Amino acid sequence: MEQKEDSKTEYGSEKMVKIEKVKPKIWNFEVVKGKDAWQEVVYSARMSGVPPEVQEESVFKMMVRNDYGSALEHVIIKFDIKMTKGNAPELLEHRIVSHTGYSTRYIKVFEGMDREKLAYEIILPPHLLKDTQKQEEFINLVQQNIRFYEDLLEQRIPKESARYALPFCQAVGIYHFTINLRSLLNLLSLRLCVRASPEFRCLASQLYFNLTKELPLLRGLVGCRGFMKGACPESDVTGVRVGKPHSFYPPCPFKSEDSDIFIPTIKELRQKGSRGNFNPERALEIQEKLFAYWAKWE
Repeated sequence: MEQKEDSKTEYGSEKMVKIEKVKPKIWNFEVVKGKDAWQEVVYSARMSGVPPEVQEESVFKMMVRNDYGSALEHVIIKFDIKMTKGNAPELLEHRIVSHTGYSTRYIKVFEGMDREKLAYEIILPPHLLKDTQKQEEFINLVQQNIRFYEDLLEQRIPKESARYALPFCQAVGIYHFTINLRSLLNLLSLRLCVRASPEFRCLASQLYFNLTKELPLLRGLVGCRGFMKGACPESDVTGVRVGKPHSFYPPCPFKSEDSDIFIPTIKELRQKGSRGNFNPERALEIQEKLFAYWAKWE
């Protein structure tokens, strides 16, 4: 799901620096072998003993639901990603991947991959998106950093040292990613949670819609860990599952015991032994509305 980027704006009066406000973005999404890639999982499952009378789609869904991960690793996904310098370390915590990154060590930080265009991309923190005054103050500070970065380069300071002046909001977390389905489902289960950072929720939501478009059989099987496993591991997490809601986190849609989409924590499930009447179709609808909102970065 490609995000539309804002138009360029110049800020400040001395040594004009073009700054473009952009959104976290996934593009060039590809499932190797396309919409038939899921059959790789079925082939592997048959080899390990799943009998031929079990229908292919049922085999695939069983592998996902039961987390028989070795079979899922045969499906390969590729995509490009753009995020902030500050959030990039979170992405790289998902280590079972191959990635190639945009180098701020060797390349001057221009707009995206276009090295002839002097425009610096930034991703504004979500809590400033609707505060015009704070945005202006924030961008003025960012521009000071970028001016200093340019001054260092003019003084022939190496790019690998000048980049230390770049702010966290700089959209230089640009990577080409190759990941298997098992690892991608693990990434999504963690980053589609309301407790994930807003920027990562935005990117994970885009990945979710790309993945379920290319492999429709996954729709209804993918979501946060509670949705995928039937029980949430976030037991006793103040502000999300219990206690006063956290002002910076969206509320968990699955926490209310009176709801027909209640997903208990592991602790609650052990205490009560049941999660009641669960409506999977409505749970899917509610979670996809959340993902669509997060993907917009508004």
